[in-house]
Amino acid sequence: MDNKNYNDELIKKESNNKVFIIIICLFIFIIMVIGISMATFTYTKENKSINTISTGNIYLNYTEDTNGINITNAYPMADEVGKTLTNEDQYFDFTVEASLEGDVSANYEVSAEKEASSTLDNDEVKLYLEKKVNDSYQEVMAPKHFTPLKESTNLGTMAGAMLLDSDNIQEDSIISYRLRMWVADDTILGDLEKSFGVRVSIKAKIDLEK
Repeated sequence: MDNKNYNDELIKKESNNKVFIIIICLFIFIIMVIGISMATFTYTKENKSINTISTGNIYLNYTEDTNGINITNAYPMADEVGKTLTNEDQYFDFTVEASLEGDVSANYEVSAEKEASSTLDNDEVKLYLEKKVNDSYQEVMAPKHFTPLKESTNLGTMAGAMLLDSDNIQEDSIISYRLRMWVADDTILGDLEKSFGVRVSIKAKIDLEK
């Protein structure tokens, strides 16, 4: 009987020792995980801090309250007519204003993002972009059907948007654009009212290794 009790106590003590060892191992493991996590976080934070150093900025200004253009129930027209549209709802003016400091430059892209509510097909619409040079507008992009990108660009213009222009700025400057959009002349319209809308988007990246 005594031997049985002695064996039970021995087994109990060994079990407690195993539990204690397991707890110690878990505690050490937790400490190691916390230590590794803290080290990783500190490294990430320091690295991020370095990446956010910047010596230049680029600002975007629009000349209207909205940043796009819409056409609704318009009639098809030839490119030569569309390029000369002058009504306020038939063109959209906007500017890119860059303020750069130091020996840097900025690459930027101008794109048109299609409104989800558009009912005209991409090949039923023409877009035309001009840039202001010496107080007059000059063609940057000839009349072109809405052509969505298949892949996103390095500057961040998303797939599905249409790239209108890309350029580089190396000093403080203001670049003025004028966008026109119309229904292509070979489009056959039915009785239903159709529309097409785009929003102008500009993506820019500061180049610190000029």
